[in-house]
Amino acid sequence: MKTTLLIMSILILAGCASKPDYRAANKGSTGYSEQKISDDRYRVEFKSISNSVADAGDYALLRAAELTQAQGYDWFVVTNKETFVESKSHAPTSSVSATRGQQVERSCGLLTCETRTRPVNEMGVQISNHDSRKEVHTLLDIKMGKGIKPNDNSYSAQDVIDNLSAKAKK
Repeated sequence: MKTTLLIMSILILAGCASKPDYRAANKGSTGYSEQKISDDRYRVEFKSISNSVADAGDYALLRAAELTQAQGYDWFVVTNKETFVESKSHAPTSSVSATRGQQVERSCGLLTCETRTRPVNEMGVQISNHDSRKEVHTLLDIKMGKGIKPNDNSYSAQDVIDNLSAKAKK
């Protein structure tokens, strides 16, 4: 019982401390999604539940780079960027519970059995911490191209993947 409780506690804490998952969003969940606007233009969104606005921006850029290469292009330009941050704050809560009952024990020997009843009292305390993580949405409108990058505002898809893919695997 104690081992199970310990394992569950560790898993819950690990879930609270984890970074945003870099994966495809599923029905409005966290992760990336994209919408084709024209042959060389897409809107890329990354949604995360985190305290880091920068992570959502980096993951949106990474997805834009992957999408650029998947469509056969070499570079992309961000034509519009929007970031929305929604704080989801939950107040600390606590509760105390008490249960009173009886435990029946039966012990048998060679010739007789003995039944004993004894009172059992259980008490529980639950305290939850204040959670102030944010829901971060980063939207990028991108235009893709081939060949030499047109200017300093454009991104090489391969450079972005080389520099940001390790962050997504952590």
